[in-house]
Amino acid sequence: MSETGNRLSIKNLKVSFGNTVAVHDVSLDLASGASVALVGSNGAGKSTTLLAVAGGLDIGATTNGTILLDGAPAASRSKDISLVPEQEKVFMTLTVEDNLKCVSTYRNASDLGIPDVLGWFPRLAERRSTLAGNLSGGEQQMLAIGMALIGSPRLLLLDEPTLGLAVPIIEQLCETLARIRKEISLTVLVAEADSHWLPHLADSAYVIQRGRIIAYIPSDLGKHEAEIGDILLGIAPRNASNDSSVSEAKA
Repeated sequence: MSETGNRLSIKNLKVSFGNTVAVHDVSLDLASGASVALVGSNGAGKSTTLLAVAGGLDIGATTNGTILLDGAPAASRSKDISLVPEQEKVFMTLTVEDNLKCVSTYRNASDLGIPDVLGWFPRLAERRSTLAGNLSGGEQQMLAIGMALIGSPRLLLLDEPTLGLAVPIIEQLCETLARIRKEISLTVLVAEADSHWLPHLADSAYVIQRGRIIAYIPSDLGKHEAEIGDILLGIAPRNASNDSSVSEAKA
C-alpha cells in the first residue's frame, strides 16, 4: 500500500491531445475497498481520466502527473486494473460464455473466474450460449462487468454504467455491484453523469467540470443529489452548500 493508505492516488494529472488539454491538474484518492464517483456532464474529462488510470489513452496523448496503485506506478500494475468502457465493451459475435473464456485465457482466473461471474449474474448463466450482440443493453453491461472481474482486479473502473439502461436494470446492477464490493472488498472508481444514481454506486464523489475537479462530497451523496445536479448545470456555485460535507476542490 502507499504511505497514505490509498489504493489509488492521482496527483496533478494533466492529459493533452495536441494543443487541446482534456484534463487539468486532477488529483483524487481512493481508499482500499471504497467506491468513489467522478461525476460530470459529457465532455467533462471523466472518460479521459479513467483511460489514463487504465493505460488506455491513444498513442498521441500526452500525460503528466502521477497515478499510483498501492504505491506503485499504475502503468506497472495494468493486470490489477479492469476498465468497463462506455462503448465497445463486449465481443458481439461471440457467445456470453466465449466472451468470459477469452478474458480467462490471459488473466489469472484462479481466484475469481467464470463460475463467480455466473453466480453474481444469473441472467448470464441463462444466456451463456447467446451471442453477445443479441443481448439487451443491460445484459451486455452485466457481461462487461463480469469480464472485468475475472482475475480479481484490485481496481475496477466503470465508465457511465447506467447510460441508456432502464431503471429496473440500473437498480439491479447497483444492487449486484454493492454485493460484489462487500464480498470481495473491491475498490471502484465510477464515472457517472446522472447524480440520481450516485448514492447507489459510490460512497463519495468528486465533481469534474471542463477537466478540473471543482467540488468534493465525502459522504451522504443522496442528501446532496440536488445540489450536485445544480453544480453540474451551472446554477449553483461550486461551494454552494452550507453543509461542510460539500467543499470546493483546492488546486
